[in-house]
Amino acid sequence: MDKLIIKFFKKFQGRKISSQDLKLALKKAMNLGASAEDFLLIINLVKDTKNRKYKLDKKYLVVLTAAIIYVIVPIDAVSDLIPGVGWIDDATLIGYVARGYAEVLKDYKDFCNKKKELALKWTL
Repeated sequence: MDKLIIKFFKKFQGRKISSQDLKLALKKAMNLGASAEDFLLIINLVKDTKNRKYKLDKKYLVVLTAAIIYVIVPIDAVSDLIPGVGWIDDATLIGYVARGYAEVLKDYKDFCNKKKELALKWTL
C-alpha cells in the first residue's frame, strides 16, 4: 500500500493547488464517509498555510496538497466515476495521511482552538 501511495503522491506533488481546487475539494468531502472530517481539516490547514495564516513546513504541505489533489482528480487508482467504489481509495488515502500526519493535524487543531478562544475573549 505504501508504494502505491508514494507513486500517486509523486504523480500529483508537482501540481499547484488553486482556490478553485479547494472549493471542489470541499464539495467532494461529503463522499469520504468517516474520512470526511480529516479531509476537511487537511483542506483548511492547506488553505490557512496558503493564505499565510498558519506556518507549515514545506515537506508537510507538499504531501497534504498532493492528498487533496488526489481526491479531487476523478481519475486515480479507482476512478471516482464508478459510483461508491470510486471513493474507497480516496477515503483510504485520507485516512492513511491523517494517521501518518496526526501530530501535524493535532498542532493545527490546537492553533484553531486558540484562535477561537482569543476571538471569544475579544467579543466578551
